[in-house]
Amino acid sequence: MRRWLIILLFCLGLGLIGYPAASNVVTGWRQQGVLTAYKQQLQRANQTQLKTLQRALQKQETSDEATVPDPFNATGKSFVTTTPLTLIAIPKINVELPVFAGTGEDVLQKYAGLVRGTDVPQGKRNQHSLITAHRGLPGAQLFTDLPRLQRGDRFYLKNAYGLMTYEVTTRRTVKAATQQPIQRAATQNQVTLMTCTPYMINTHRLLVTGRRIPNETQTIPRGQFVWDWYKIGLLVVAALLIIAGGWAGYHHYRRMKEGK
Repeated sequence: MRRWLIILLFCLGLGLIGYPAASNVVTGWRQQGVLTAYKQQLQRANQTQLKTLQRALQKQETSDEATVPDPFNATGKSFVTTTPLTLIAIPKINVELPVFAGTGEDVLQKYAGLVRGTDVPQGKRNQHSLITAHRGLPGAQLFTDLPRLQRGDRFYLKNAYGLMTYEVTTRRTVKAATQQPIQRAATQNQVTLMTCTPYMINTHRLLVTGRRIPNETQTIPRGQFVWDWYKIGLLVVAALLIIAGGWAGYHHYRRMKEGK
């Protein structure tokens, strides 16, 4: 019995560490593959090809909505799944993701999605894009650390229209049932990032809005690794289980040796 307890404790410890890490690595490979292909497409495109890509973005489904339903509760469907609309980078929380059109689970399990009824990112005035991603998935980081963003922080979009820099202006939390307001400003280009909150409870939505500002750099700054309580807690629990398994195994070995 004790032998099986030892094995169970050891396997639980390894599983707590190994599964999320391995799953994140696999998802990261998929994300990076899409990002690399998209970046290469933008980098190699000449002016004529960029214009063609811009026209393709302009043809995406959008509307001049004042509010949109919560994408996590609605039956979201992706209306384009082959090519990203843009990439989003949030260096403060070490996030870089392709953004696809729509919020179906085929998109949100691995990437970020543009909510229907909001503007396709083009960097123009009087436009407001709502980009969303999951938080707290065991196998993907996505927008898990979005609450760390504060007023004045920067995030970036990049597509056929070039690099666009956004400065966070507001943060607010609303109930999940709330229709998400899309407030366009005639003189500004805005992007709102949305995810579920509180962590693993998901009764509300966190909305982080940024306005476009002049680029301070032509390259996206390097991401910063984030240590969060849940990451530390996971490592602590896993370490305790491994230690407990090792301790039980050591004493079991000693008793067996003394009994000879």
